[in-house]
Amino acid sequence: MLRFVIALPLALVITTIAIALAQASGQRLFPVGAEMEAAVASFIRQDGAGGQAIIDAQPTVPLGAYLSVIATWCIGAIVGAWTAARIAGRSALVFGVTIGLLVTLAATAQMATIPHPAWMWPLGIVFPLFCGALTGAFTGRAPRRSA
Repeated sequence: MLRFVIALPLALVITTIAIALAQASGQRLFPVGAEMEAAVASFIRQDGAGGQAIIDAQPTVPLGAYLSVIATWCIGAIVGAWTAARIAGRSALVFGVTIGLLVTLAATAQMATIPHPAWMWPLGIVFPLFCGALTGAFTGRAPRRSA
């Protein structure tokens, strides 16, 4: 019972770490450029023009940078779903869907807060949930063989 209770919180911590590490790698592979960095800094300072500055800077960002963000959400869902399923030892699909849903909610909150291209919305909503559910489905323990 204890494994079942700690599986989700621990998996969420692991998910967050996986996403942070993957995003750091993605930012090294696909730097967004000075214009986008300045726009994000303006947005964080909440000086009023940050949101529009991000929208204006989006054409300068390489496609790989956007795709790496989606990939990090998927990586987080996969790692978190696998972790939760392995810790709990049962209900792997339930944990996979739950982690996938939580990553999807976090991605949606990020896209709603910081302007993202419109094409990222369906991918950011569908892919993490799908990756979490698929990982949960394939992480379930193998059936016991009868002797």
